[in-house]
Amino acid sequence: MDFDCIEIERRLAIAFNDHLSLAQRHRLICSGTSLEKIAKEDSRFRPYVRETRDVIHWLSRSTENSIIWYKDAAFPCFNPLKAHLPYMLLCMGQRPQKKGECAAIIGTRHATYAGIQQAFRLGMEATENSVQVVSGFAEGIDQSGMNGAIAGGGPCIGVLACGHDVEYPGLTMGIRNRILDTGGCILSRFAPRQVPYKSNFISRNMVIAAYSSFVIAVQAPGHSGTLSTCDFALQMGKEIFVGSQGIGDRFVQAGTSAMFRDGAKVISSLSETQIQGIDFNFHVLECDEELLETESDESHRFGDRTYVVQKLIG
Repeated sequence: MDFDCIEIERRLAIAFNDHLSLAQRHRLICSGTSLEKIAKEDSRFRPYVRETRDVIHWLSRSTENSIIWYKDAAFPCFNPLKAHLPYMLLCMGQRPQKKGECAAIIGTRHATYAGIQQAFRLGMEATENSVQVVSGFAEGIDQSGMNGAIAGGGPCIGVLACGHDVEYPGLTMGIRNRILDTGGCILSRFAPRQVPYKSNFISRNMVIAAYSSFVIAVQAPGHSGTLSTCDFALQMGKEIFVGSQGIGDRFVQAGTSAMFRDGAKVISSLSETQIQGIDFNFHVLECDEELLETESDESHRFGDRTYVVQKLIG
């Protein structure tokens, strides 16, 4: 990859200083102000030497690796949020398309089996209807929703709470590769070797909310990162749905049940839901053995269940 390392180091160092607003960082980058001058005027400014060099090395390793900068077409809108926003996102794979709708399918790591199956079916139904899926990589609901999106042909946007060179959660390289193979991408606001600190998950959730057109919280307990994603999405004016498997008196349903009581709509299937701007042409059904024999080409196995895609009539 051919680029000016000195200039990209300057831009990256400024971008990493998220105590500055997006507008302040944009002005400093565009003005060509040196890091030395910025540091003299701002005692909180850090050069992020290791991080910037890690990014440059990461960029040089593959043509699939790129930076989505603030003001780029693929960069999401964070309005009205203002504090600690990312100025750039490190992208592996196809850059996200801003056209079309995008569903965030999120939830707890400790989901019930029925909740995991519902997340898979919703993810599959979304991409079968040309709706992108965005989620984190947490076990349980997040990974199941992304697996469903992959089964539906993608694309899927996966957002990391760590750097690209860190495999967290463990054993997720397989799903990362499947996301890339189906035309999706993996995003991170962190340097490639950054480990997943607790605060990183709030930043990840902010990015998920920003890329989404609407959010489906399938299952979540009372204290869950899922609720922070929904809170960010509500601040951005996005609609929130709750999975039908998120309603009940189990521990893992406490958060989503509370959201339902606060007015969130319950969803069991995307094709049965009225969402402005989306025409649903396909729905996904769990099938029995007789149906599977006649429609095996359209079937997808997940766990001990099999799903088929059917075209809606009318």
